[in-house]
Amino acid sequence: MPKRNPGERWRYIAFTIASERVVERGEFLNALMTAARETPLGGAFRITVFEGNFGILKVPHTLKDEAIGVLRSINRVRGASCSVETLRTSGTIKTLKEKYKSRLGKSLNERE
Repeated sequence: MPKRNPGERWRYIAFTIASERVVERGEFLNALMTAARETPLGGAFRITVFEGNFGILKVPHTLKDEAIGVLRSINRVRGASCSVETLRTSGTIKTLKEKYKSRLGKSLNERE
């Protein structure tokens, strides 16, 4: 993730993955990096939460729409079919963690 520039704002995008098998964080990250490679998004993102089939992606606010497009374009992870659905975008990760706390493990919620 690039260093933060003064005044740069972030967006957090909650998403789910529907797949025929369990998708690991590293596998999904590889698919995301491949999908983003030739786009303006490039490597300007970070998966801040990934648990089960739920995740939160952090991106610069100017690349939010591009990031949503890249997420939705992923249809295979390590040879397995999948689809990614974006749920909501927020300016703070706390908002998304509160909204989707039922999808998150107990240990992640206790860090707050």
